[in-house]
Amino acid sequence: MTSEHAPWGSRQQEAHRVATVPAYPSAVTGWWVCLVLSCAYALSFLDRGILSVLAAPVEADLMIGDVKFSLLQGFSFAVFYAVFGLPVAYLVDTRHRGLVMASGIFVWSIATILCGLSHSFVQLFLCRIAVGVGEATLLPGAISVLRDCFSPQKRGLPLAVFATGLFVGSAASGFLVSIVTRYAQDLFAWIPVVGAWHPWRLTLILAGAAGLPTAVVVAFIRVRRGSAVARNTHLLDLAPLIALYREKTALLSLHHVGFTALCFASYALSAWLPLIFVRQYGWSLVHVGQTMGLLTLVVGPGGSLTGGFLADFYARRGIAGGKMRVGLIAALGMGVSGIALSVVSDSVSSIVVCTVFFFFSCFVWGVAPGFLQEIVPPAILGRVTALYTAIVNLVAMSLGPLSSAVLAQHFSGSNALSCGSAIVAAVGSALAALLFWYAVHTLVQSQQQGTSEPLGMASDR
Repeated sequence: MTSEHAPWGSRQQEAHRVATVPAYPSAVTGWWVCLVLSCAYALSFLDRGILSVLAAPVEADLMIGDVKFSLLQGFSFAVFYAVFGLPVAYLVDTRHRGLVMASGIFVWSIATILCGLSHSFVQLFLCRIAVGVGEATLLPGAISVLRDCFSPQKRGLPLAVFATGLFVGSAASGFLVSIVTRYAQDLFAWIPVVGAWHPWRLTLILAGAAGLPTAVVVAFIRVRRGSAVARNTHLLDLAPLIALYREKTALLSLHHVGFTALCFASYALSAWLPLIFVRQYGWSLVHVGQTMGLLTLVVGPGGSLTGGFLADFYARRGIAGGKMRVGLIAALGMGVSGIALSVVSDSVSSIVVCTVFFFFSCFVWGVAPGFLQEIVPPAILGRVTALYTAIVNLVAMSLGPLSSAVLAQHFSGSNALSCGSAIVAAVGSALAALLFWYAVHTLVQSQQQGTSEPLGMASDR
């Protein structure tokens, strides 16, 4: 029977069904937004991670040690990223998301330029704080916007594409350092004052300037929200967050703590890799930049896509705890390769071990935020993402590099930093593996007993 000749009740039900189908933007619009946000994400990791590649010249120029430099890498950035994360995410959930993200891009870009103009530890520390405040806007805003651009069945690939910005930006930091270090004299020698600057300063200035045009483009992103915005909601109204965490305490705790432990292990080692190869194997900054850039660009997307493929593989076959299984595999791979780094003694073996470690560490970058998209209502998705990101930054990015630097002081020789980093990375990976094993074990038991997996999926729109 055609719809024209169907009974009135059936036609009314059909009309209601069609009217309630979520209205997403066109595929062209969705992918344009995804690519723009991926570029912004790449720039955020360029400005965030470039300091680790510049560790040797910055420490020498400002006359600071590893512990102080670890504060510049992690603590200064992560603490204020976390402090401002929730208020910024409130704006993401209630205001124009494009303008919120654009403002953040502008702030962190200017702050990165000022990092290049800093002449003391305190000045550089304050500028890194501003970088963290600016970058706190992007991830909550992007996750919220992308959720409203694609239906649940089509979000996997856009999230993977967005996540590649992380690796492109990290790789670009290595290549940019290599290029500026090698050609700074030829490119800038003719400019008064600037020509006499150290290449690390020019690198930071160029990295920051690259973000300014992107801020203009992001400001014009406008995507219809998937749920009504409660503009009368107060910033300090935490009732929706508290209710969500009470309802899904075990699930969100395992997610937050498990993936934070993995990120802790990742930052503890990756933040020091450039300096490890400079000290232990005598590599030049140009060689380090090229190698780390190529490693990140090739291995990073491969690891991220592999993690996403495994998660989809488990989901299609109805295997319980698929995303937790991905985390468990990543933790085991990172733990073994982290231990191996402390015993190898040549640069080739170290590169191979670092490649394996980095490959497994990239499994989770798309899985962790994608999991939140599935279980968190869209009205508070930005704030939950910000809270999770705050935990990751406070614990992983802030304490990971610092723990490696402190532990390295108990070793002697050129491999002291690699030993300290490897041990911290192995411990963090072991903790994550235990948490994910417990999660998988519990979810498998739940499935065998015939009870539903405690996902508590949020309604789509």
